[in-house]
Amino acid sequence: MGLKGKRVVVLGLGRFGGGLGAVRWLAREGADVVVTDLASAEVLGDSATAAAEAGAQLVLGGHDGVDVAGADLLVVNPAVPIDAPLVTAARDAGVAITTEVALLVERWAGPVLGVTGSNGKSTTVSLAHALLAGLGRDAALGGNLGGSLLDTLAPGAPVVRAADRESIDAEAPIAVLELSSFMLEHLDALGPDVAVITNVTPNHLDRHGTFEAYRDAKAGIAARARAAILFADDPVVAQIAAHSLPANCRVLRFGVSGRAVAESADIAVDPGGSLVDPAGNVLLADGDVPLFGTANRLDIAAAWLAVEALLGEGTRAQLVARAPAALASFRLPPHRMARVAEGRGVVWIDDSVSTTPESTAASLEAVGMASWLIVGGHDKGLDPAPLIAAARRHGVVGVVTIGEEGPALAVLARQAGLAVHEAGTVAAAVAHLAGRAGSGQAVLLSPGYSSHDQFRDFTERGRHFAALASQVAGTALGA
Repeated sequence: MGLKGKRVVVLGLGRFGGGLGAVRWLAREGADVVVTDLASAEVLGDSATAAAEAGAQLVLGGHDGVDVAGADLLVVNPAVPIDAPLVTAARDAGVAITTEVALLVERWAGPVLGVTGSNGKSTTVSLAHALLAGLGRDAALGGNLGGSLLDTLAPGAPVVRAADRESIDAEAPIAVLELSSFMLEHLDALGPDVAVITNVTPNHLDRHGTFEAYRDAKAGIAARARAAILFADDPVVAQIAAHSLPANCRVLRFGVSGRAVAESADIAVDPGGSLVDPAGNVLLADGDVPLFGTANRLDIAAAWLAVEALLGEGTRAQLVARAPAALASFRLPPHRMARVAEGRGVVWIDDSVSTTPESTAASLEAVGMASWLIVGGHDKGLDPAPLIAAARRHGVVGVVTIGEEGPALAVLARQAGLAVHEAGTVAAAVAHLAGRAGSGQAVLLSPGYSSHDQFRDFTERGRHFAALASQVAGTALGA
């Protein structure tokens, strides 16, 4: 569809850049853009101002007067459910429906790498981007990390991939995209060329309704993949491999050495923390890994295999030679096991990105020292059992609960024999621990739940914690 003069409704502007990126690009392409969002201009802040400056008509604080049936195209923000009234009305009227990510993917001239999973998505795409850069390949990060790559497209960029045709330039820049389950609901046949599924555990059940629906959304990443990189140790990922991959899709697996299910893994993490091939040859030594914990090493293995699948024969030898240098200065994206403050021998760690019990369990495994655990937040219908079991297994000194799930978590933690303090807020948790955490211990904010009960997002929660921890500790660290 040529967009010049077309009537386009953008449903959901949001505050994280993707919606605004779509608005700016659509306006640049000559579309007549209407933006509508349930949030007010005051809540949307700079995003609303920038959308108006781009020339869009704004209908905010509701959708009154928005005629989606008369539009040529509806661009849906991932946060908007697929059965929302305006989406249903557009579908019933035969209006084309797309998303910012779909607009990008169908026009991206080069290969597309997509990464999804319940945990580890951001780390894996960031690692893949670093490894590609280390090999001298031009790559761009996008998707759920925030922002939009639409602005990088040339004006009038043609559609180069669709269900019925492809003209992908293998030497063109590579798009490295983090893809959430919400984004994948709308991609359909526009999935990436190489797909990574890091793991699939219950998440966003408040949106998807059932775990099966969530799983199926994740499986959509492989709809047109020529290669799929899969976590060998995850039974749900195994189900996806058995039922949801294209017939000609090449499968590469990563896992942990010593687990029977990972015996056929193309890359495994050995007991010493190195990445090894099936014959046990070391590809990346533990000393060359800038991250701690098995989960982060699995993310490196996934990124490594994804780069091999993208670039083809001979890539492994290049990675063996260049990966140590490429990873030497690598830092995790913010709010992912970030050491944000230290004082009196206590390390304060911001893992605010943890929004599932499973991700908190992985963080407890990685922390490597006695820890006080701050947990709780908005309930998405998730089972807290993995979090409680990990807290017991790793011998946390005490559990401090916050947010709307705090009281329920406190009950479960006490039943498990853990010491518990119900703080309610991050500020109260930090104040409580300021006089209790001792030398050689860590205070770990790894909530296991989303932030939306008390904060705008996990970033705001993490920044709040880091600021308070720095005040208490007296020494702020680079996050």
